Amino acid sequence: MEAPGRIWFGYIAAVGIAVIGLFTLDPLAFGLAVAVLVATVLGEWYRGRQAAFAAALGAVDLADLVSRWARGWAYARGFPRPTAMPGGVRVEVGQPGRRVEWVATDEADTLAGLVDTARATPEAWLSVVTESPAGVRPWFVEAGLVANAGEEALMSIDLADHASRAVPQGYRAEVERDGGVFTVTISAGEAVAAGGSIAVIGADAVADRIQTEPDHRRRGLGGAVMSLLVSAAREAGAVHGLLVASEMGEPLYAGLGWRAEARLVTARSATPRTSVESRHG
Repeated sequence: MEAPGRIWFGYIAAVGIAVIGLFTLDPLAFGLAVAVLVATVLGEWYRGRQAAFAAALGAVDLADLVSRWARGWAYARGFPRPTAMPGGVRVEVGQPGRRVEWVATDEADTLAGLVDTARATPEAWLSVVTESPAGVRPWFVEAGLVANAGEEALMSIDLADHASRAVPQGYRAEVERDGGVFTVTISAGEAVAAGGSIAVIGADAVADRIQTEPDHRRRGLGGAVMSLLVSAAREAGAVHGLLVASEMGEPLYAGLGWRAEARLVTARSATPRTSVESRHG
């Protein structure tokens, strides 16, 4: 019997014993009914405490995930180390149209200051990690920022749980390492078919630039790239995986065991748009 059933059974038993005591005028029955009732109430309280404790352990600290992801993303791209700030980080991206980017949670006090700062900064981006994208977009509009279309997903995984996918026949894979950054390239003949990288910082591994060429899609290459990257990261000591996925890439990662922790919506200061490299995995 599950916990709710046991709880209701305890209450019913206490009432039943009390009714018997009422008819028999047996003080022991009344005492037993009280004992059963107290035990049931205490049991319910204890299970509630246990459930709250378990929920607290499982709660996601988005600010921490943002900081860890941004650190790995910047390392993979060769950007300077992100600067910490309340609720997120500042990254010196240094690309035309995207010189600086703030990545933060949707905490109201933090967001209020960042939308104004981003608006006043040429070629600036603001990315907000949130569970409610619809609640963030009005902040962009009110501040005069230009919202980028769509949304992305901040995803994580215990690398030990990552699914394994083999390199399909007819393709060959190479794994290269540069410091803590591993790069996988899958080729068909002399042509690159798919690839990606993963940056290892301590126990974290941040996947980046996972791409498959259009002519080679839907052949399992994305899963093979991720499997090789994760294997290399685990050998380097990484335990946790993080990435930001596009809407198109999210189903791939979900199928490999990644879980979405929050959504990510992005806006930029109102400057002329230029070609900007993708950020997601």
